[in-house]
Amino acid sequence: MPLVFLFLLSLSTLAFSRASAVITLEMPVGARQLGMGESGVALADDGNTLFYNPAGLAFGPLANEWELSREGKGQFYTAFAARNRRGFLTRNEVWAGSVNGILHFDGQVWREDLTVPLEGNAKLRDVVRTFLGSETSLDSISGVVRNYNGAKTLNEEALLVEVKIPFSIMIKDTVTAMLYEIRTEKLWIGTTKGLFRFDGKGFKDFTSEFGTRRITAIANQGATLWIGTDNGIFAYRNGVFEQRGAVLPSQKISSIAWHEMRKELYVGVEGAGIARLTPKQNDNDKDKWGVFALQDGIMDLTPKAIAIDSSGHVWTVHKEGLSHFNLRRWEQVRFENNEAHGITVSEKGAIWIGTDKGVWSYLPEYATPSGRKSETEQGRGETENTQGEWNHYHQGNGLASNTVWCLLSLGNDLWLSTGAGVERYHAAQSQVAFFYEKLLPVLNIPDLYHLYTGITWPLGDWGTWGLFVNFISFGETTVGNEINPDQEVSSFNSSETVVGLSYGTRLNKKWGLGLNFKFFYSALSSGAALNEPDATTASYAIDIGILGRDLFVKGLRFGAVLANIGPNVYYVDKSNDDPIPLTWRFGLSYDLLKLPDHRLTLNADYNKTVIYENSKGEAQPFYISAWKAWFNPEAEEDGDKAIDIFRKSFQEGILNIGAEYVYAGTVALRAGYLHDKVGKRQELDIGLGVMLSDMLQLDIASIQNVGNLEGVRDGQLRFAGLFRF
Repeated sequence: MPLVFLFLLSLSTLAFSRASAVITLEMPVGARQLGMGESGVALADDGNTLFYNPAGLAFGPLANEWELSREGKGQFYTAFAARNRRGFLTRNEVWAGSVNGILHFDGQVWREDLTVPLEGNAKLRDVVRTFLGSETSLDSISGVVRNYNGAKTLNEEALLVEVKIPFSIMIKDTVTAMLYEIRTEKLWIGTTKGLFRFDGKGFKDFTSEFGTRRITAIANQGATLWIGTDNGIFAYRNGVFEQRGAVLPSQKISSIAWHEMRKELYVGVEGAGIARLTPKQNDNDKDKWGVFALQDGIMDLTPKAIAIDSSGHVWTVHKEGLSHFNLRRWEQVRFENNEAHGITVSEKGAIWIGTDKGVWSYLPEYATPSGRKSETEQGRGETENTQGEWNHYHQGNGLASNTVWCLLSLGNDLWLSTGAGVERYHAAQSQVAFFYEKLLPVLNIPDLYHLYTGITWPLGDWGTWGLFVNFISFGETTVGNEINPDQEVSSFNSSETVVGLSYGTRLNKKWGLGLNFKFFYSALSSGAALNEPDATTASYAIDIGILGRDLFVKGLRFGAVLANIGPNVYYVDKSNDDPIPLTWRFGLSYDLLKLPDHRLTLNADYNKTVIYENSKGEAQPFYISAWKAWFNPEAEEDGDKAIDIFRKSFQEGILNIGAEYVYAGTVALRAGYLHDKVGKRQELDIGLGVMLSDMLQLDIASIQNVGNLEGVRDGQLRFAGLFRF
């Protein structure tokens, strides 16, 4: 099909205002961005950012990042609990306790209430009764819930399809301890005035069985729940509370941790030290208690919190530092001019300690692969544990507040209660992006298509790097006999491939820098006919990008990229070379709406190819073309004023605008518009995205031609997927 080859030579008019080679360098990717008018320079937050703006690799979710997830606004957060959910169609959930109730993070947003759909003949009063777990004050509380949902009359109540019930109706006091029990999928909440349990639909109040004790700690051992109070430690099993530890020198319990490997319970006892319990196996047996005091090597007699790491070592927090039990003896780690408050342990074995000077991270040598091997060979607790890697995070390098109270490690995230609110340290996941589109569907050429794949890898505090491949197949071309055109002489496939290596790093809290190093191979013809030279070329190009976030107002992002910096290329005749498409890209993105169930983002990009030729028709180097092309538009005429030159220069670029609406972090609707005066394109883009989980996202987009221009891309579909791991 010889027309394919001829069409290939003119295809660049779809993207470039001046003649240039290697169209694949400028072929946009990602059904998400393409559904928003091909805008993505400032959005730059997924695996497709490798094409649009590599500076996006400097920020989350592509890079490790600190984030103020929930502003304090005078609220003090006191405890965390989590539901760790893995796999497709699932998201991790976090519960945060405060001085006047609880909040729920569903994997996307924080919620202060429970949403219950009204199914069948269910009424508002019915779901409130289930929520309360009793009939006590049902009428008055139903009235409060009715007002909370904006239903002022019974008729308005009858129109409700779902009911939102604030958690504050049940939990009003300061939350002092929390635990999500995986086995029963129930949340246990300790307050200053008693113990509560939430099963996802309603609460159970244990005041009648357990009284109004101040709960200080909760831990579970299989089917047994251990509850620490300011007046004793209790075991809850099969609906029965049993007080234990009467032999302890103090009944003021500060913390509890169950050691699954050793089947022991470690208990912080105020004024006495750290108690260790080997629980009785049956009613005829007895608990075996022991107490570690100052003479055993602990730092002081007032431990604040206890954690067990993945190697079975015990860590306790004291005001001045840590006590570490390596299962053989106690060691001390003192913090100078720091007051320690809380502790948590990550899945990878890192110890995180919250202090009034920020948060410290410690990865012991024994938690590394070589250290684990050594400890296995010598026996647990037999190796010295003075080696390890320490890191310190504070307001200068990530945190919004230096005061850190309690902590929770959950998968790749670290959740912290700080003076600024709830903060999250997100350890970025790797992302793999896939993209496919059949080009120019009106031509119905099966082997004319576009493929892209990209992968990103976070490098800890150094930023993120990525690798991508952008490929276009231009189809097969047949060459006929000059005398008899119907007689085929030869055929060949035309294609272009771009392989890129990307890196992005943060300059400060608001600005990031990114680089692309691209290598390309363009084969317009190879072996087309005997004694004819191949039309192929190979070379390199570089992209430089910047990205700024939360500029002037929160949610406003700005991006700029100078793409395709590289030498001219030639296919057959070295004296007849062509420039590659040196291009400026500018973008703005703004979160116009960001609510628990609704997010609306607006994008705008401007792309301009800046190829400048001297009086001899020779393309100038990038450092000249990058600015001179702005003042020398192709359509410039003698006598044009400055305003005319600016207008014509601007019109030689491509304008992309788009919007994305996301509902409940699950479904995304997208629309965009592309205007290209030189390429004679006016296109409406529409798209749909489905976020199946934190791991998988699927997207589709379509082009619809508008105006009176003939659109060869009308009806073109784009398909993409994004996988995180």
